[in-house]
Parts: sequence; structure tokens; C-alpha cells
Amino acid sequence: MEMRQLKYFIAVAEELHFNNAAKRLNISQPPLSLQINHLEKEMGVKLFYRTKRNVELTEAGKLFLDRTYSIFSKLSEACEEASNIQNGALGQLKIGYTGLLSQQLINFFHYYRSKFPNVNVVFHQMSTADQINALNDNQIHIGFTWETVNSKLLNSIVTRRIPFVIALPSNHPLSHNNDQLDLRDFSDENFIMSLRKKEPNYYDTIITVFHKAGFTPKIFQETDGIYNILTFVAAEWGAAIVSELSMEIQKPGVEFRKIVGEYPTVDLSLTWRKDENYPVLTNFISIFKEWNETNS
Repeated sequence: MEMRQLKYFIAVAEELHFNNAAKRLNISQPPLSLQINHLEKEMGVKLFYRTKRNVELTEAGKLFLDRTYSIFSKLSEACEEASNIQNGALGQLKIGYTGLLSQQLINFFHYYRSKFPNVNVVFHQMSTADQINALNDNQIHIGFTWETVNSKLLNSIVTRRIPFVIALPSNHPLSHNNDQLDLRDFSDENFIMSLRKKEPNYYDTIITVFHKAGFTPKIFQETDGIYNILTFVAAEWGAAIVSELSMEIQKPGVEFRKIVGEYPTVDLSLTWRKDENYPVLTNFISIFKEWNETNS
């Protein structure tokens, strides 16, 4: 059975006239009749009642017409879906992130979904090290990492350079100062830190901030994730140096203050595999670069 035969069958079924169907198909009537005969013989089913004056569908022909419509409808859908996949408008995009999606990134994802509503975006919260492993193992397509990755296998671009701020318990004596705070005033303070094994670059940059302020921090507690860090700050276990993005978190018992002076920043970077040719990812990166330039 050929698609051509099905098209011929539909034309005859809709016209109920072989000559009219042949004209519609831009062929002569004898080859059309021959193809319909071949189709009926192949199926072992009579599709039309034919007389010299009339052509009618048999009950089997009516059912076959409905099914044939369905076949062409599904074929059309399949062609459209294949085209959308090739154009990056359909598929799944797996994204890693480090535990905090800034409002700026949330705004971007709203914009992206308005452009590509049929792309299923799946987020995976994981450390930078875990993102790099997941990228190398093809488990995610892209990562928002706390460093610019230098690798033969990965591309990485800086999306933002983010300064650090200090997070204080709300009842801390210096929390009532709404201006920038001098980090040197906290040399005797207990500090809450992230786990270095989870985010070594992020951790080491914070240590560099302390050293530039002229002291080594008293690390009272190390924990995993910004929410846990802020929970310990709220519990008055100590202060913490955190990225400015953390100020978007509404955590009762915690106050954020900027730090006076010039200190190292941390890079939030977009990272993906160099050998990745996935159209959905290609579109995402292109749109993100354009959007980030406008909204940085």
C-alpha cells in the first residue's frame, strides 16, 4: 500500500466520481481506477459500489475513509513536530543551577517560555562540581555555575559578576547601620560558611575577601546551601559572606548589608558542552546572550 493510493482513495471518496477525482488529482481516469482496484485487491475489501452512473462508499469504505483521514492528520502532526524539533521549538531542556535562581533569571525564563512554549524546561539543583560532572555525562544540557569553566569539553561564559554582601542576625549591634559596613569590624565574629567540597571556587573567593580585609575568619559552622547558611545566621550562630543574589531571599531574622571597599566578586556563568548540537540548546544560548546584554 502506498501513500499515493490513499490520496487517490480520498479524492474518489470525496468526489464520488472517478472523472472528477482524476481531474482534481491532475491525472487521467484509467490509472486512477487501476490504483483503486489494486488497493481493494491488496486489502481484500470492496471500498466502493460502482455503477455506470453512481459511485458510493461501502460501509467498509466509510470506515477506511475515517481512518485514512486520521493517518494523514497524524502524518501532518509528525512532520510539524519533526520540523519544530529541528528548529529548536520542541523538546526538553535540562538545566542545572546552584541553588538560587535570581529574579533576573526567573524573568528570563518567563521570556524564554513565551518564545518557546513547547520546550519542556527541567531544573536540577546541584553544586557547580556536580553540574560539571552532569554536563560531561550528558545528564544536563546547560548549567549556571559559580565559576567560568576552562575545559576542552565545555564552553563557559560569564553572565554576571556578583559582589558579596554580609548577612547578619537581625539583632546584631551593627545591623541597625543601614550604610555599608567595614568587614574589618567583624574580625572577631563567628562565620557560617558553605562546604568547600561543594563549591570550591565560591568558597575560596570568600576566603580571599576575608584575607583582603586583613583577617582569617573564625568558621563556626559549615553547611550546604544558602538557605541553610541563612538559617544559622537567623539562629544567631554567626554572620556570613554571601552573594548579593541572596538579598532576594526573605529570611526572617536576617539582615543584609553591603561591604565598603573593593573586594573580589564571584562569576555566575553559563556552561555547556562544546560538542552539543541540540537545536533547543542552540536557541536557548542565542536568546540568553541577547537578553542578558539588554538586561544586565
